[in-house]
Amino acid sequence: MYFRSVRKSGIVNSRFMLFLRDNSGIAQPALGLFVLLFVLVMMIFILNVAAYKAASDKLEDALAASGLAASLIDTKQYGIDHSLIITEPENVYEKYKETLMINLNLKDSFPRNTGIISGPVKVEDFRIYNVRNKVVTEIEVSESGVRNLGSRPLGQMKAPNGQVIELTGIYSEISFPINNRYGKNIFARKSKLTSVNTF
Repeated sequence: MYFRSVRKSGIVNSRFMLFLRDNSGIAQPALGLFVLLFVLVMMIFILNVAAYKAASDKLEDALAASGLAASLIDTKQYGIDHSLIITEPENVYEKYKETLMINLNLKDSFPRNTGIISGPVKVEDFRIYNVRNKVVTEIEVSESGVRNLGSRPLGQMKAPNGQVIELTGIYSEISFPINNRYGKNIFARKSKLTSVNTF
C-alpha cells in the first residue's frame, strides 16, 4: 500500500515535470503575470494608505484650526496675571462646530463633495482645559450642557487621548463614516488637543 502511494506520487511528480518542460513557454508568462498582479495589488494598497494618511493629516489640521478659532480668551484675566483662560464654554462649543463645518466643507454635518468622509460628522467629545497658577481645570461641553469635571495640579491631568495637559486649550474628538472602496461601512474617529499659546 505504502509502495503504491509512493509510486503514484512519483508518477504525478514526473508528469508535472514533463508538463513544465513541454510547456516552458507558458510558465514564464504566467509567472510574469502573477508578479505583475502582485505588484499592482501592492501599489493599490500603498496608494490607499497614502490617501488615508493625507486625509488624516487634513482632519487633524481642521480640528486644530477649529479649536483655535473657537477659543474665547478672558482678556481681563490675561491683563491681570497673564493667564490664558477660555470663557463662555457654550459659546466656544457653538463656535467650534460652526468653524468645523467650514474647515471640513460640511453642510448640516454632511460633506459637500466626495472624499474620505462619506456621511455625517459628529462631535463625540469636547473639553476645555484652563491652566492657571499651576492648576488645570477640566470642563466638558456637549449638547446636554456644561459640566465642570474638576481640577488637578499641572502635570497630573490627561486628555482622553492620553496627552498631558500643560497649557490652556481645547480637546475635541469627532466621528464619521469612511468612504471605503471595498463597500464596507467603517466608522472612524479623530481627536486633537489644541493648546492656546501665549502671544
